[in-house]
Amino acid sequence: MKISCSKLARPMVCAGFMHLQFPEVDTDTVFNKEGTAAGEYFEKKLLGEEIPVIANNGVHIDDDMKFYIDPIVQDVMSRNAVDSAILCEVKINWQTQVGVWIKGRPDVSFVDHEGTLCVEDLKYGFGIVEVEENWQLIGYAIGEVIRRGRAFDKISLTIHQPRAHHEDGSSRTWVITYQQLCDYKKQIEDRMNEIVNGNKELTTSKHCKYCPGAAEACPAFNRLFHRALEVSTDFHQDSINNDELSKQLDHIKRAEEVLKIKQDSLVELATMRIKQGGIIPGYVQTQRFSNRKWKSGVTPEAIKLMTGKDITERTIMTPGKAQKAGVHKDLINQLAEKHFIGVKLEKKSAKELADNVFGKEEPKMEVVNV
Repeated sequence: MKISCSKLARPMVCAGFMHLQFPEVDTDTVFNKEGTAAGEYFEKKLLGEEIPVIANNGVHIDDDMKFYIDPIVQDVMSRNAVDSAILCEVKINWQTQVGVWIKGRPDVSFVDHEGTLCVEDLKYGFGIVEVEENWQLIGYAIGEVIRRGRAFDKISLTIHQPRAHHEDGSSRTWVITYQQLCDYKKQIEDRMNEIVNGNKELTTSKHCKYCPGAAEACPAFNRLFHRALEVSTDFHQDSINNDELSKQLDHIKRAEEVLKIKQDSLVELATMRIKQGGIIPGYVQTQRFSNRKWKSGVTPEAIKLMTGKDITERTIMTPGKAQKAGVHKDLINQLAEKHFIGVKLEKKSAKELADNVFGKEEPKMEVVNV
C-alpha cells in the first residue's frame, strides 16, 4: 500500500478513504497545467538553470508568473546557509512500520543560517492552503529527516501562495521541534496500522473538498449532502432569539459548503464522462478560453509600423503590486486609501473576539532538544 504526501491528509482524517474505489479524475486542466509550469519555473530559477519560454507541458512562462515567483526565489536563496545546497523535487519516500509507503517530492528543502531544516511548497492556485498541521509538509519533513539521517532541533514548514490573499501573508511558516515531528510521525504510524488492520470508517471533514469520492463513491458524504439539502430548506425564521439565529447561520453556512463540494465533484465527473463519449442528458461540454494576449514577440512598435496606431498605455500599479515591487508599506498607507463599500457578517470564535478587544498574547513554544 502507498500514499502520496499530497493526499496524506485524507486518510489521517478518514480511514475509509484508502478502501474506496474512486472514479478517474481528470487532472489535465488549465489550472493544473499552470501550476505545473509555475513549479518548473520555480525549480529552474532556484537551481540557476536556463529558463525556457515554454514549460515542458506547453504552458507559456510569462512575466506575470515571474513577477509572483521571483520574490520567493530571492527569499529562499537569502535564507539558505552557505554550506547547504538548495534541493528541489528530491524523493523522500519512506515506509511505515506496517509497510505503507509515504511518497513525495518537496518543491524545496534546505538548511538555513540557524541550522533549521526548511521544507517548503509552492501553491500557485487561489484556493487557500493552511500551513499549520499540513500533513503534506509533515510527510515531506519526516522523509527529508530520514533521508538526511539527522535530527534537527527545529523544522520550518512553509507554504508559498503568491496569488491568493491570506491575512497572514502570501508565505506562511510553521516551526516545530524535532520531538513534535516525531509525535506527528507516531500519529501517521498509528493511523496506517489501523487502516492495514481493517479500519474502514468514513469520516466527513473539510478535506472532502479535495476527495474524488465526493461525487458518488462515498456513502458518508452522500448522507451529509442529503442532510445539507434538508438544512437548506428546513429552518424557521419567525421570532427566533439571537442564540438560535447564530445556530441557523452556522447550519446554513455548512450546508452551502457541502453543496458546493458536491457540485464541484459532480461537474468534474460529468466532464470526464463526456470526454469518454458518454451522454449526460441536458449537459454538453463547451470550450473555454482565456482573454486574448499578444503572441510572443509582438511589440507596440510592430503594431504601429503596420497600422500607424500607437497602442502603448501607461497605468499605475495597484498599491498591492507596488508594495510587492518594493515600495515601503508606510508610504503606500500614506498615499493610498480604501473606500467603504458595505458590511458583511463574519463568523468569529469567542477567543478571536477577545483577542480583538484585549490584544493577542504571543504563544510560547518549548524547544525540545534531541
